[in-house]
Amino acid sequence: MTAADDVLVPGFESPGAGAPDTDVEADTPDAGAPGVEDAPARRRTRVWPRLFAGFVLGLVATVGIAAAALLAWDSGYEGRVLPGVRAGTVDLSGLDRAQAEAALAAAYEALGNGRVVIRTEAGDVSVPYGQFGRRADVGAMVDEALAAGREGTVAERAVAEIRLALEGRTVEPRLALDETALGAGVAEALSWLEREPVDASIAKGAKRVYTIPARDGRTYDPAAVAATAQDAVRRLDAPRETVVEAATITLPPARSDADVAAVREAAERMVGNIVVTYGEKHWTIKAATVATWLDFEYQADGSIAVVADRVKIEKALAKVAKAVKRDPVSATFLGGKGSRAIGVAPSRDGRRLDPEATSTAIARLLAARAHWIEPAPVRAVVARVEPKLTTEEAALSAPVMSRLGSWKTWFPVSERNYFGANIWLPAKIIDGTVLRPGQTFEWWRAIGPVTSSRGFGPGGFIAGNHTEPTGALGGGMCSSSTTLFNAALRAGLRMGARSNHKYYIDRYPLGLDATVSKMPGGGGQTVTFTNDMKHPIVIRTYRYRAHGRGWVRYEIWGIPDGRTVSIGKPVVSNVRKATTYTVYVSTLPQGVKEQTEYPANGMDVSVTRIVRDRHGRVIHSNTYRTHYQLWNGRIEIGL
Repeated sequence: MTAADDVLVPGFESPGAGAPDTDVEADTPDAGAPGVEDAPARRRTRVWPRLFAGFVLGLVATVGIAAAALLAWDSGYEGRVLPGVRAGTVDLSGLDRAQAEAALAAAYEALGNGRVVIRTEAGDVSVPYGQFGRRADVGAMVDEALAAGREGTVAERAVAEIRLALEGRTVEPRLALDETALGAGVAEALSWLEREPVDASIAKGAKRVYTIPARDGRTYDPAAVAATAQDAVRRLDAPRETVVEAATITLPPARSDADVAAVREAAERMVGNIVVTYGEKHWTIKAATVATWLDFEYQADGSIAVVADRVKIEKALAKVAKAVKRDPVSATFLGGKGSRAIGVAPSRDGRRLDPEATSTAIARLLAARAHWIEPAPVRAVVARVEPKLTTEEAALSAPVMSRLGSWKTWFPVSERNYFGANIWLPAKIIDGTVLRPGQTFEWWRAIGPVTSSRGFGPGGFIAGNHTEPTGALGGGMCSSSTTLFNAALRAGLRMGARSNHKYYIDRYPLGLDATVSKMPGGGGQTVTFTNDMKHPIVIRTYRYRAHGRGWVRYEIWGIPDGRTVSIGKPVVSNVRKATTYTVYVSTLPQGVKEQTEYPANGMDVSVTRIVRDRHGRVIHSNTYRTHYQLWNGRIEIGL
């Protein structure tokens, strides 16, 4: 083999002359072996692996050198942006994250300066950019800048970094904002321009009717406005004032001016004279009075109704009520000799105006007028009033009716009892009262309201440690209540509530007085008893006056059932003697003497009543224990 045979591929050299060739020797057959003449050809074929291996080693060496160079380049920019990288107009080459973020924040600071102007028919409102955080997305831009040139394999990165150094790369600016905050800001800004609709209304004043016109409301669609604004402010070149239009949504009122006008006209048609009739009589209620009844009432559905005040209507019927009223007359027992009844005077029905039914009829008339109808005059509705004791009831009892119990009390007619009226008037009211079996009498329910219009006047009452001669309306009626209590006690009825006076009044039976009173805030004292007999009982009263004294007498009439009544003598203990003091006062003229308090001994008194039936069995046993305070007299003399 010649030396020229060793060079087969340009760029590769054969081993030096004389150097051992282990590969050739290993592949050379022994001397004298067959095929020795072909050895040179085989040696040329086996040189390719060596050449390929050399190429690979060279390539690896080249890549290694490049990789080493890349690593050296990268290590010089660890944590920093590679040269040639820009974000918008800002060169970030060689900057670390903090430096790059600071540079970008300063460069794009103006993105947060400005506002969204919302233009409406009612005026403009605005939302500052800062309210919804409009700004450069610095973090994302720096992330992209730091990653530039560092993508892909080592070879790809090498090429990219070379290209980056030669050509550079620009990171597109990015913008961030809070969409939720933008929507909330738009809604809040528009809320200042929103307006609720105002319904037309009507009101009655002291002398005239006032109407308030309706007014449209307005609102907006903040979501649509926010979407438009969002599209505009996402542009990097958005101006410092981004103007968006907001369409006004009109909100009509539920009640129009026409609705109120119709109500007012209906009310005006209702005003006019009203005629009320009963039989041949008639009364006219003037239109001016009718006008005071009417008012306007707002219904649940928002409509307005003209209403008439029933209380005022009934008050306007006072004259009618007085004219048609007729008190009932109870049947009375005609007394004969002794205590037995010998006949019956017939009863008579009474009548009274039914104010509720009559006012309802008037209200119907007013409603008809509102609908252009003028009805006939209103006929007064009258109710029948039954007597306490009818002729039929009295006739059944009269043959066997007798007086079961009675009591009489005298009193001085003076200002302390409104000159007798406060004692006689309750007796007059109670006269003829019928209690059916099991029915209970109660003082205040029986006499009704104590008012001056009914004839009651100021009278005396015990106020703390002294007596007020005219300090209570109806004062002095205790003479009447005490008398009735004693009549019922002696009739053998089942007794209920009873209270004694603070001090003893010697016109009353000792230990058996019965005072009544009513407190302004509720509570007080009363007298009650129950008809526990099998037949009705009747309360009769008698009232008379002579020589400055008055008397009142109560009688209980009924059918005797054989019961007997015994009342024991009062048992008196713990007596404290009273005296009378004389005091000089400046409230009386000089030398004038007046006794303002009368002495009464203090004491404790016990009285027992026992009621037995016809067989002698006890059906009621009552012991009344009374504590009377010591009450000294007082005579005042003017200084």
